[in-house]
Amino acid sequence: MARKTKAEAAQTRDRIVVCAREVFSRHGVTNTSLEEIAKEAGVTRGAVYWHFRDKADLFMAVRQQTGVLLRFPDENVGDPLRRLELGLCAALHRLAEEKAAQETYEVMLWKCEYIGAFAGVRQDLMTAGVQFLADTTALYAAAKKAKLTPPGLEPRLAAQETFCFYAGLLKLWLADESGRALRGDVDRIIAAHVASRRRASAQKAV
Repeated sequence: MARKTKAEAAQTRDRIVVCAREVFSRHGVTNTSLEEIAKEAGVTRGAVYWHFRDKADLFMAVRQQTGVLLRFPDENVGDPLRRLELGLCAALHRLAEEKAAQETYEVMLWKCEYIGAFAGVRQDLMTAGVQFLADTTALYAAAKKAKLTPPGLEPRLAAQETFCFYAGLLKLWLADESGRALRGDVDRIIAAHVASRRRASAQKAV
C-alpha cells in the first residue's frame, strides 16, 4: 500500500507540473495563480502546496521536467564544427516536434518576469548558459587544434558569440509562430553561422 501511495503521489506531482506548464504557456507566469493550476490538474490548492513551496518552485519543476534542450553529438559524429552545427539544429528541431519543450521554452523566454521570487530562477537559468559556453568553447578549441578555424580565432570569444546567436535564435524562433520570418530557414541560418567560423581551406574540404 505504501508503494502505491508513493506512486500515486508521484503521478499527482507530474500532473501538476504538466498542467502548470500548459497554463503558464497560455496565460503567462505572472497572470497564473496556483488555484488555476490546481483546478486544471483536478487537485486542491493544498495538494499543490504539498508538492511545491511556491510558484517559483513549481516553475523550476516545469523546466526540469523538460530536460536539457541542447546536447552535442559525441566525437564519432563529424568534426567539432559539424557537431556544433548538428547540436544547434537538433535543439530547434526538438522545439518543433515536442509540444512540452516548446511550451516550456515559450514560458521561460517570453512569459515570465524574473523579479521578486523569480530573481533566483534567472541565476539558475544562467547555469545552463555557463555549461553551453564550456561545451562550445571545448568544440572551438578542438576545431582550432585540428586547424579547421582561422588562426586568430579565440575559442572562448567564439563560444560567447555563438551563445548570443543561439539565445537570440531560440527566442525569435518561438516568436515566429507563422513561420514566415525564420523557422523554415533555421538549419541554413545555423549552417551559415558555423561556416563563418571555418577557415576557407577547411570549407573546401568539407
